[in-house]
Amino acid sequence: MNRPPAGAQPTAPARGPGPSEPAVRADTAADDRARLDDRARLDGLVGEAARRLGEELDPASARADESGWDFRVVHVRAADGTRWILRQPRRPEAAALLAFEGAVLTAVRDRVPVPVPHWRLHAPDLVAYPRLPGTPAGTEDPDTLVYGWSMDPLAHPDRYLEPLARTLVAVHTTPPDASPALAARAADGTDPGAVRARTADRLARARAELPLPAAGLRRWQSWLDDDRLWPGRPALVHGDVHPGHTLVTRPRSGPPVLAGLLDWANAHVGDPAVDFVDMLYAGGPAVLDRLLAAYRAAGGEVRPGLREHVLARADFLWVHVALRGLDTGRPAWVETALSRMAP
Repeated sequence: MNRPPAGAQPTAPARGPGPSEPAVRADTAADDRARLDDRARLDGLVGEAARRLGEELDPASARADESGWDFRVVHVRAADGTRWILRQPRRPEAAALLAFEGAVLTAVRDRVPVPVPHWRLHAPDLVAYPRLPGTPAGTEDPDTLVYGWSMDPLAHPDRYLEPLARTLVAVHTTPPDASPALAARAADGTDPGAVRARTADRLARARAELPLPAAGLRRWQSWLDDDRLWPGRPALVHGDVHPGHTLVTRPRSGPPVLAGLLDWANAHVGDPAVDFVDMLYAGGPAVLDRLLAAYRAAGGEVRPGLREHVLARADFLWVHVALRGLDTGRPAWVETALSRMAP
């Protein structure tokens, strides 16, 4: 609502209560009730987590983060000062991801060079773990889906991009027998053609449900048909590597340092290229090239055509976002994704 400048005089005589005032009061009352309901749900979640953990959590310190696509996140402090993260699935299909995510975290915890979440409570409806140190390297605007960096990822690659590359190499080379859940998933995804087939299925669905640009359809179909671009073997991938899921700490002197990798909910056995797409989107080709160089130096396989494949996946990213918007009832995401698809 536009307001007159402070101290401005009204341009019309003041009026008494008019016909719209009851509606305004009703809207205010509804907003107040909604805030009270949200607070009650938050207090209830904190209380339930405290009971299951056997920890004294302070409900007054709880802060909800609603930005996640699959999980509602709550930050809360315990009586001893420990900061906890509570994650609650938004939908049944998100809850189904938790079992595999927990298995992946167990499999990679001692392999990766940076900390990952250590779950102290793992149930289908709630996960809790002590918060890792550091702050996100960037945040995503929930409406425009544009990242804003809290640091320059290229300024000191030895502190951020290079340890991130070493982390990705460790993840992508995790052996299938690291856990029974991972072995079962790997057995289901050993066909290299399965990755391409799933992508083709998503394109077919998007073509049926969305007004995709003709030029985009031609690009994406050409990419799908190019045998040299697709991986010869699937690997374990994080699935959602972007600035908001990388934590950095800031020493008293010196640049920020990578200090953790969060949110493994999208971990799966698939195409390693997916772990470079969001960093390309967030930081541009210069960040991608520096990350790929560090990945190669750390022992990662940078096969011919990988960069081109990552660029194509980044172009196709907006198809995924549009479908996700349809599936989660977020029309703004659909509109944003369609507007980002190059003609």
